[in-house]
Amino acid sequence: MTERGELSNVGVPWLTLCLPLLIAALIFSFSPNFRVTEGMRTAPLGGDFLQEWIGAKVLLGDQSSQLYEKQYVDSLQHDPQTVGFEWPASNYFPMVYPPFYYSLLRPMASLDYATASRLWLGLSAVAFSMVGWLVFRFYPASRDYIFAYVLAAVLFVPVLNSLVMGQKSVFLLLILLGVFLLLRHQRPFLAGLVFGMIVFKPHLGLVIGLAMLVKRQWAFAVGAVFVVVSLVAYSWFFQGGLWGDYLEVVSQMNNYLQTLGYQLEDAHSLWGAVTLTFHAQSPWLSKIITLLLSLTVVVLLWRAVGESVALNSDAFARQFSAMIVATVLLSPHFYGYDLTILLLPFLLILSTTNLERWRDRRSERSIVILVLVCFSLSGAFSEIARFIHVQPSTVLLFAMLMLLGGMQDRKREFSKPANEVASR
Repeated sequence: MTERGELSNVGVPWLTLCLPLLIAALIFSFSPNFRVTEGMRTAPLGGDFLQEWIGAKVLLGDQSSQLYEKQYVDSLQHDPQTVGFEWPASNYFPMVYPPFYYSLLRPMASLDYATASRLWLGLSAVAFSMVGWLVFRFYPASRDYIFAYVLAAVLFVPVLNSLVMGQKSVFLLLILLGVFLLLRHQRPFLAGLVFGMIVFKPHLGLVIGLAMLVKRQWAFAVGAVFVVVSLVAYSWFFQGGLWGDYLEVVSQMNNYLQTLGYQLEDAHSLWGAVTLTFHAQSPWLSKIITLLLSLTVVVLLWRAVGESVALNSDAFARQFSAMIVATVLLSPHFYGYDLTILLLPFLLILSTTNLERWRDRRSERSIVILVLVCFSLSGAFSEIARFIHVQPSTVLLFAMLMLLGGMQDRKREFSKPANEVASR
């Protein structure tokens, strides 16, 4: 029976896929970030979502041209009449996303902030349930373990942090999963369209985008470029002044890691990890080491990507995993909550491990152990880094990429594509 035929006869485990909604309900009920209190709050209601809501609110008002004006936005963020609460005036969320992103969120800004923040939490939970549903329906290799995967996923500390803090990491995971599944089912143009939506965090799209170009996936590239150009063109023609202001914000990101309040112990990219370890000795030394390690990551990724393979093979699942790991390492800014996207390479690595022989193969055994260690220590990475001034997540991910590169040399041993797809 074909895979499509099998899908039509499989029931969806709805109780399993409701777990994210249960977690969201618990967060809403017990997290201080969603508890309405009187007096001064230590953090905004709804967490960092305040930044998105204020940005969309500005675009709804008469002062939309001041979206990237710090003084104006700061005054709105601390206006009790606008946000409905008080929090320390010394804290502030800068507007760091492109103007079209805030435009897409304008419907949220039509609601009062408390309602909008709860809706954002609910949408994040629904997105997480969609991740589980897509995995179950379109990635049969993990279907027998769907309950274990969803349960582990909702207990993954970066996921919980993302939900509590009102972050977008679950949506990033959903985008990347959609890209992988569409590529696996040989829909590269649609995969590119989905991948283009990651442009609101453009630095997270560079590695995968360039790697797919190296693999000569032209249809994928066309789809991604179409979405990016469409969104940029919208901002250019309808928000021209704002687009220029946004580019100015981007140009000032060079020293973002040295800004007051940046938590280096919670940074997981090479730049953040090396800065944590070496910046006190010499800023230039940290930059040189970051450059050398980044070049090493590029070489390892090149080794992992290798030549074109069938998109629906286990080999490509490992390759896509390497792209995501390299994305974390090479990103100029990567906080702990965004480690949520590692749930996809963890799934792909474990689902392509041959359980009958993994104990006898050192590389397979090592990468499974690395996945389990990364998962288990995810909640302690920041504390360990604060204590020893070395970011353990970066070390583990670097080792994982090395193993994935080595396994690519032996891809023919475990790659069994249904149809050979030429990527020329």
